[in-house]
Amino acid sequence: MSAQVAQDLRAAAEVLERDGWTQDESISDSGQHCAIGAIVEAVDKDMSRENPAYYTFRDYLGQSVSRWNDRKGRTADEVIDALRAAADAAEAQQ
Repeated sequence: MSAQVAQDLRAAAEVLERDGWTQDESISDSGQHCAIGAIVEAVDKDMSRENPAYYTFRDYLGQSVSRWNDRKGRTADEVIDALRAAADAAEAQQ
């Protein structure tokens, strides 16, 4: 599963690069995503299944993803870098 999770987290980073990043909402009116919204977009648009990528990212951060994403001063680059770092960590656990 770690390989799939790593792929999903990297795909979420790509969603943010493509569509842009936002805070305080999963997806903005202009189509930008928060970290959770990007993971959902990358993994399962209708959220009909468990999302191991979300839980892996939360565990990597050691805190609530939404609280971390929405922290004042957070940048899109930090979120993208963290998603990729969590992917690398998941891959290393194989």
